[in-house]
Amino acid sequence: MKIFDQIYHCQIPGQVFGVWKLQCRLRILQPHSEVQTVIVTDMGLEMGWFIPYLVEKLADQIVTEFNLDPARLIWIEHYTPDFKKPSCADFSQVTFDWHNGQATNPQWNELTPEVAKALMSGELLLA
Repeated sequence: MKIFDQIYHCQIPGQVFGVWKLQCRLRILQPHSEVQTVIVTDMGLEMGWFIPYLVEKLADQIVTEFNLDPARLIWIEHYTPDFKKPSCADFSQVTFDWHNGQATNPQWNELTPEVAKALMSGELLLA
């Protein structure tokens, strides 16, 4: 079941100062009751790069805004060929450690398109 699918704009407070503006395509799917899948496509900031702290804050914001359960969350980053930077995989699964509802320690694992599709459909649980 699709929960959300549209361009998502937000502002994320910086770690030291300022506010970072983000625009991406955000899809939230719940293929079955055990899994909530977030797919963030072409995630980019006004400066053109993203750092782990901001991914943590984005995850916190989306989990809170859409009332998601971190224990059932699969987070997938997707970059299209038009947006892709040399260091980005087409698909990555990002896992977080969750402490009191806050995401920490993001870890990126490259996914094949087939595995990403299986994760999105709920056919495959955490990679």
